[in-house]
Amino acid sequence: MPSGGRLLVGYAAIFGAVVIWALSYIVMKSATTDYPQLLFQFWRYAGVAVLYVVCFRRAMHGISGTLWKLGLLRLGPAYFVLGLFSIYAVEYTTPTRVVVINSLIVGFVPLLRWLHDRVRPEYGERWAIGIALAAIALLLEPRNGAVRLGDGLALIGMLGYAYSILHTNRMLRTEGATVVQVSFLGVTGCAGYFIATALIYACVHPDGLALGTLAAQPMTMAGIAYMILFVSVAANFLQVAGQRRLPPVTVAILFCLEPAVAAVFDYFLLGNRPPLRVIASGALLAAATLLTALPAIGARRKRRREGIEA
Repeated sequence: MPSGGRLLVGYAAIFGAVVIWALSYIVMKSATTDYPQLLFQFWRYAGVAVLYVVCFRRAMHGISGTLWKLGLLRLGPAYFVLGLFSIYAVEYTTPTRVVVINSLIVGFVPLLRWLHDRVRPEYGERWAIGIALAAIALLLEPRNGAVRLGDGLALIGMLGYAYSILHTNRMLRTEGATVVQVSFLGVTGCAGYFIATALIYACVHPDGLALGTLAAQPMTMAGIAYMILFVSVAANFLQVAGQRRLPPVTVAILFCLEPAVAAVFDYFLLGNRPPLRVIASGALLAAATLLTALPAIGARRKRRREGIEA
């Protein structure tokens, strides 16, 4: 079991990524009001791929053939599915709704681990998963037909999210990849799929890659800059660094805090008071997070007592 300090760093890293991701859906919805969603993601991933190649070229030399295969053919497509379907989902529903649906990874990550690796969640994790799913159920409510389409798109994006956690865990723990290598392979793999998709889009649309439209929309360019620097670089590094220290199920449970974080931002930035069910859901999600940390806290106290007695 990782030491208490490593666990604390892992929790802090994942929570930092949660905060950034909670804001990202609001940014995407605002920045793509008058600009094609696909091209928004294309410029984002093209920009971050260039940034990674320039800044982390040395990390490429130690990447094995197996890691290249996992990054380009598994982790990259998982990020692509998440990025593509999530940005179209926010067109038909609210960013908060997308965040809530993304929280369903708390059930899908352990399911996928059992299907692919035959690894079952531990006793405490099963309780935490149940509490988190109950909290998410408080946030779900029936919607009209257009929003149901957004729900479906968000659900597909969530599957990419769940697989990205699974593949990141395998690359870190089984293949021995570094944080920089996993981040680089995931982003560049995803960028390749967005570049191919954008080229097809440019061939069938008269505006092509819509460079002129982009240059005339500073808010869209600011949104792309936010997604590059904060989401694709900062949040990506934080998530991978956190997964290096925490089990994938714990990571999925921590990411369930996104709706609670989004509600806090909604209240303090926009003045929208959350309803009682949202507050209750946030309390349950916090309880689920604490439940995952209890075994590590207990082990740390036991080591301290043993050190004192010795």
